[in-house]
Amino acid sequence: MTGTGATTNGLYTNGIAQAGKGYPQGLIDSRGIQWGPRFGFAYNIFPKTVIRGGGGVFYDRLEGNPIFDQLGNPPGTSQPTIYYGNIETAASTPGVFFPATLHGFDKHGQVPTTYNYNFSIQQELPHRFLLDLAYVGSMSNHLVYTMNLNGAPFGSAWLPQNQDPSKTPKFDGTTTLPTNLFRPYLGYGDILMYSFGANSNYNAFQASLNRRLSSNFQIGFAYTWSKAMGVAQSNTDSLNPLNIKNANYGPLSFDHTHVAVLNYIYDVPKLAKPGNFLGNVIGRAVFNNWVLSGITTFETGYPTTLSYSINNISSTSLFTTGTSTWGPRVVIQGDPTQGGGSTYEFINPAVFHPAQVGSVGMDSGVRNIREPGWQNWDISVFKEFPFWKEGNKIQLRLEMFNAWNHAEFNGFNNTINFASIAPNAAITNLSKQLGGPQQFGFGALNSVRSPRIIQLATKIYF
Repeated sequence: MTGTGATTNGLYTNGIAQAGKGYPQGLIDSRGIQWGPRFGFAYNIFPKTVIRGGGGVFYDRLEGNPIFDQLGNPPGTSQPTIYYGNIETAASTPGVFFPATLHGFDKHGQVPTTYNYNFSIQQELPHRFLLDLAYVGSMSNHLVYTMNLNGAPFGSAWLPQNQDPSKTPKFDGTTTLPTNLFRPYLGYGDILMYSFGANSNYNAFQASLNRRLSSNFQIGFAYTWSKAMGVAQSNTDSLNPLNIKNANYGPLSFDHTHVAVLNYIYDVPKLAKPGNFLGNVIGRAVFNNWVLSGITTFETGYPTTLSYSINNISSTSLFTTGTSTWGPRVVIQGDPTQGGGSTYEFINPAVFHPAQVGSVGMDSGVRNIREPGWQNWDISVFKEFPFWKEGNKIQLRLEMFNAWNHAEFNGFNNTINFASIAPNAAITNLSKQLGGPQQFGFGALNSVRSPRIIQLATKIYF
């Protein structure tokens, strides 16, 4: 490579193994045949009480994206850059190959494995109610994550040998050479290796109470109290190289601590009956054959991670961690939920501070701030008009989603701008209502789910 870093022998593909030639055909060693046992039981211990349980081992196969990423590796794909030329000279001008980003697999690949298990007690109650209490859990190992083998080490941006000789060195990231010139493996950019060392777990208490349709009424209630935890949630998660468990273990982005759902169907009693003053054609048409149904949901919000920048510092990562590969996290001193709660101050901005120089990306936990929880009411009203013979009817349907049309906030401005690197630096992008310059600054609710939707329909049954 000319002027852009050099490999040991000048070959652009030096050090790259080709599948099937000294390397497994599928890029990873075969794990052979796997066994997936299942176990389940149900026991009627009392006349109206049943206990159930079970478990099993389940395997996953890789999705296509990690495989497709290999297509961009040289020599299969190469992208030379031509300088100081034009169309006429393009064919004869040698191109410059800049360090490419490589993708690969951990040769000793494992099979992503999930262990599921559950135990429940079902009890029949009076008035056609059925109570179900359960523990449900799972544990997943050998999950795929991305390991950057060629990331610049922490603090490397501040070393004297990595400063631009054409500038007066400041050793703070502002005079640092391009990262490709001091990576561990020169001649390449990031080397993203898909590895199989991530894990996650799910534990939940689940309860449900259901009443079967009787006396024109059916109702069900389900509640889940759970925790979904792990170190990675996608194939492309690049984990901290120093300590994966401390830096990356936390709630996963799809974790909901509390979820409660109520559903119901009510056949409204007929008011027009033979013998009363409504028992005529008009009374039966207006007051009979109404059905009310709905689903009501209450959920806690998704967990998220805050990001931040510092005024007049172009690269927060180079300035605080000394590497462009792994950035810092905001420092949290206090409870973000205390003092917040309004539209323009969903969380308390006073508890957040910038990370200090020397950070290794563990200044706070991952995904440790919750987005707004929400409640939603979907209600349907049906009116039926029987005709001709039994079973034939015309049904008018009124369906309302978010029936009460209240704002269902599902996100907030989670990016902070600090005035400086000082531990108690002011936040410069607050909302106008808090003295800042923005309409919806940091901490302000800025995203909502759909408003009320009303749907009208007619169905004819023959």
